[in-house]
Amino acid sequence: MLQRVAKVLIKFTSAAPIANTSRRTSATSAATNVHSGAVPEARIKVGPTPAPIGTRAASSLSNIQALRGLAAAMVLVHHAAIYAHFLRGADRLLPPLDALLGPWGVSIFFAISGFLMSGLVVRDPPLVFLSHRISRIFPTYLAVVALFAVLFAGLGLSFGGLTPLSLSLAPSGPRSYALNVEWTLVYETSFYVGLFLVACTGLSHRITAVATLWLGLLAAAFLLLPEGSRDTIQPPIYLLPIMAGCVPFAGGLLLPRLIAAGRFPPAAGLLFLPLCAACFFVEKDVARWLGGVAAVLLVGAAAVGRQIQDEGALSRSALALGNASYVLYLVHAPILVLTAWALPAQWSGLTYWLTAVAASLGLAALLGPLDMALYRALRRHIDAAPPRTLKRWLAIYLLLFAGCAAWGSVETARNDWRESRVRMALAALPPDTWTSRETAANAIFNHGVALPVSVQGALESIERLSWTEALVTAFAYDPAQPKRTFLLALYCSGRLIHLDRPRRARKDLIPLLGQENAGHRIGYRMQIPAEACVSDPAPIAIIVDTEGGMAVLAVTSPPPHPLQ
Repeated sequence: MLQRVAKVLIKFTSAAPIANTSRRTSATSAATNVHSGAVPEARIKVGPTPAPIGTRAASSLSNIQALRGLAAAMVLVHHAAIYAHFLRGADRLLPPLDALLGPWGVSIFFAISGFLMSGLVVRDPPLVFLSHRISRIFPTYLAVVALFAVLFAGLGLSFGGLTPLSLSLAPSGPRSYALNVEWTLVYETSFYVGLFLVACTGLSHRITAVATLWLGLLAAAFLLLPEGSRDTIQPPIYLLPIMAGCVPFAGGLLLPRLIAAGRFPPAAGLLFLPLCAACFFVEKDVARWLGGVAAVLLVGAAAVGRQIQDEGALSRSALALGNASYVLYLVHAPILVLTAWALPAQWSGLTYWLTAVAASLGLAALLGPLDMALYRALRRHIDAAPPRTLKRWLAIYLLLFAGCAAWGSVETARNDWRESRVRMALAALPPDTWTSRETAANAIFNHGVALPVSVQGALESIERLSWTEALVTAFAYDPAQPKRTFLLALYCSGRLIHLDRPRRARKDLIPLLGQENAGHRIGYRMQIPAEACVSDPAPIAIIVDTEGGMAVLAVTSPPPHPLQ
């Protein structure tokens, strides 16, 4: 069966033969270098006709390169603030700002990617296009995962996310990932596969129309999907194309045509700051849309504006950070964990933050040149490879991608079905059940749906992440059945606020769980609207299993402050 599918894929990809590879390489290497994080020493000539925006020489897109470095730095600052708070107990000086820096940085990454891919998918044959993209993402990613897996094992630290579904970077729903940042790579690989299929159908020259239709679909999905499901960062394959996170990439695809037609005024980039400011006052999914539009405008302004020159310390530093941006993105989260482990507990949160940021930047500076050298070598091999070889390897990759995406997405659909059953079980109890913990506990017992007394857990905290979002942390497990999984339901003022699955292993509870169950996910990190529980001094946390059994979680002492 697999052989038949492989033959179909090979036949399908043969619709785009590779021709004039050596001549094409010089014409596209500049844009590819910019996308990969490289700025060549001299302008690459592509002939007497100016190259389209999006495939121009890398020296004429230095602003994009610097912008890539800025995006990576924003994500680093975002995660450093969060890790300093949760791993070291440090106060977050500007919670609303550092909570949004990460999403803004990711949106800039996606907008840059869409801007560059719109040119490359037209210039490169489909087989070469996807081969270049795979060689850019996977070798460095897998090398970094292997590096930290060995390092963590040597230090006696746990290192999860080493499963086929996670390492495939296929859209398969909620997963634990090794580096804790892979969700953006899942989006990127999905974008690349999608553009490859567009090119195979002969529609690459109509990429503007495709992007416009996609944005229309995203807008319709935003209006039709229920709140809370429009911005899932780990969606299954059947939901990813309509998630708000796709907005900057789809918008980036439009930029080259708008710029070439003279319809993109440079002053449009000035809207970046007002749109970002508006993100502080709206819900998360709306903020994702606004941040995506802002990122597209910023990238467009960077492309048409006066390009920075490789002169002076500041310019060189900005371009160097852009060169190392991919490695920095991959290594920074494990470095944040290792720094928290290595530094003495009495050191301040600020010291931890500065040390972790410096260590992340230092390692990225060391590994960045190796990353670029590896990619250039792989790209040369791809450009010299015969079409038959590329077809064979891409058929294998596409089979793995589709198989992992289908496997994980079916599992996600099954989990969603279980969640619907839990909602039905909660709705079966009288509405006044959720007015207090005592009332809820009595109603659960009287209806015969109480969980065994062996179940343990607690509602630990409810704290503000930004002006619009709050984070609920809790845990629940059953020592008698360690692999038993519960969903967490949070009620405030008698109203169901959110329902979520456990997404974290709790290493701090290993003495209670036992080492053999250390990797089992029992921790909850639920994001809710910041104002959802302000008026309720005693939120109720309920855990529910798939059979409808329930229990009211105890509250830690002191009780969680409900954002009042």
